[in-house]
Amino acid sequence: MAKTRTLGPGSLKIGASDSEQDFSADVINTALEPSTDTEDNDNFLDGHTEGGSQTETWALTGSIKEDFSMNGLQVWCLKNSGKTLPFEWVPNLEGSVKLTGNVVIASIQFGGDVKTKNSNDFSFVAIDVKAVDHTPSSHS
Repeated sequence: MAKTRTLGPGSLKIGASDSEQDFSADVINTALEPSTDTEDNDNFLDGHTEGGSQTETWALTGSIKEDFSMNGLQVWCLKNSGKTLPFEWVPNLEGSVKLTGNVVIASIQFGGDVKTKNSNDFSFVAIDVKAVDHTPSSHS
């Protein structure tokens, strides 16, 4: 099977299946970003050392094009700020991977440069991140 290397066309949906919000048509870039934090080693009087614990956190990040409507993503994020909701991200519809988990919704900036179609960044804490099988769709 050929490797799928291009981000998009894909999909990004957040929320329960009966009320999910589709970010796909507004996102101009997106990523799941891991961050690893390792505590310092503990050194003991007898000379031995024990390794510090390591924790990994994730963030679902990206940029959206602004939409000044009541059903736009910025208003949806404002209304849902602080809620933990499931997400499903398919980086490429022809690829075989789908990333899932939960995100904590945070508000997204409104506005920017005048007379410009602004893009605004988002960053949601992501938990329970998993890579699962996705059945590729073909555009042939």
